[in-house]
Amino acid sequence: MTGQENYVEHALQVGDRLMGLTLEQLGFVPRLEDLTEDQRSRLDPDDLEWAGSITPERRDRSLFQAKLLAGALWEASAVLIDQLFEDLDGLRDLDRIDRQDIANTFVLSGLPPRHADKYDVRFARQFLVIATDMTGALTRGWARPSCVAQELALRCLFDQVEVIQDLYDLDLADDWRGLLEQHMLEDTDSEMLYQNAMDGFEDDIELNMQLGLAPMKIQDWFEPFNDASVPPYVR
Repeated sequence: MTGQENYVEHALQVGDRLMGLTLEQLGFVPRLEDLTEDQRSRLDPDDLEWAGSITPERRDRSLFQAKLLAGALWEASAVLIDQLFEDLDGLRDLDRIDRQDIANTFVLSGLPPRHADKYDVRFARQFLVIATDMTGALTRGWARPSCVAQELALRCLFDQVEVIQDLYDLDLADDWRGLLEQHMLEDTDSEMLYQNAMDGFEDDIELNMQLGLAPMKIQDWFEPFNDASVPPYVR
């Protein structure tokens, strides 16, 4: 058995531990007759027609890919937390932290680069806590991110899934990332923090009000959204 086959078998096994998301949320397309009345009522005519057109072979593949994605997410969550601990330990050893130091980290380097000079030890500790809370929701039941920092942690998690996918040539669905964003994020507003063309939008109060954005200044990243809460030791 090849290394890729071994990893696929392993991922399918550990994926059972990811109980916070359903296989349907991960891309599995069930048979119409297996849906509850409530599930059917939430589908529009086009969705019903599409679901009814899925062949048994395509349905079986969607089940395999959903289980494989569950395993990749589980593995990625463990790697993410381990690497954040390594990032934190590395920053603690530095007398002064600059942008190049952050560029050399495992996870913090994946955060919006224009704020890299502010990713100090205290920030890394806060981000580790918020990421740990996020990964815990993969088992206890998924809830939308509680703050901007957790949205960014989720992006880092998806990035790690992509690394695993490329490393082991996993047969994930082409649209797996968009599907997860749809089910796991309230919106993708935090993506604007990565766009050079939007540099400084966080300070434009009028623009933020027009777009209905949550406060995006770095000092607000750990502030809970209106209907959410963050671990008390984060703030």
